[in-house]
Amino acid sequence: MNPANRLAQISFTAGPAALLAGWFLMRPIHGGLEPGPWWTAAHLAWLAAFAMFGLMTLAMRGLAMRDPSRPVTGGRRVAVESVTVLALFGVAANLAQLVIDLYTGFAAADGEALRGLLDDVKGYPGVEPVVYGPGAQLFYAAVLAHAVVLAVLRRVTPVSAAVTAGGVVLLAVATFEAGRNSALVALGMAVLWLGTLLLGRGRPGGAGTATPAPGSQGQGATTSRTSTQLLR
Repeated sequence: MNPANRLAQISFTAGPAALLAGWFLMRPIHGGLEPGPWWTAAHLAWLAAFAMFGLMTLAMRGLAMRDPSRPVTGGRRVAVESVTVLALFGVAANLAQLVIDLYTGFAAADGEALRGLLDDVKGYPGVEPVVYGPGAQLFYAAVLAHAVVLAVLRRVTPVSAAVTAGGVVLLAVATFEAGRNSALVALGMAVLWLGTLLLGRGRPGGAGTATPAPGSQGQGATTSRTSTQLLR
């Protein structure tokens, strides 16, 4: 198996899993600004999560484009490409944020120093809105849009798209209403995890499912065209 294909398949589960792991790693410091092993471990987990989300974004684009019997053209192709670009922009913003957080976490002696360093970084033009604000949150909106587009194109099941969308909505509502330390945020991440896991399986009978190999019916053999092929 092509390692890149295997990594594409893994990204649908590894990304959300690492996102949730980072949330749990922040519990010993109650999600606060406190440099140390828990801060570092959580941010490394999130760094891995968004690296996987980048691969997942490319894999979802591939899932949309990979069925030659139902080519994507015109406005639908524009929609797929636009959502992919927005998602990758959001991934880049989050990766930049995490690199900054890790650097300041290593450089700061305590929470007050960490807060001061982060305030200094956010003082640069464009950093706060792009890296710590709407630019970073754009990724989640793009994931929701990607799920809807894939469902419209019949590349994934309506259930998988709905679960993914539900996870994003729950995550957003919980963050803004109850705060990022709320248990509802973790629940939203878990629902998102389930949704992307289902998205990665594609749609039965579609571009991402197992299909019989030519001439193999008598032997019962099949060839698998799964999401491991999405980055080819």
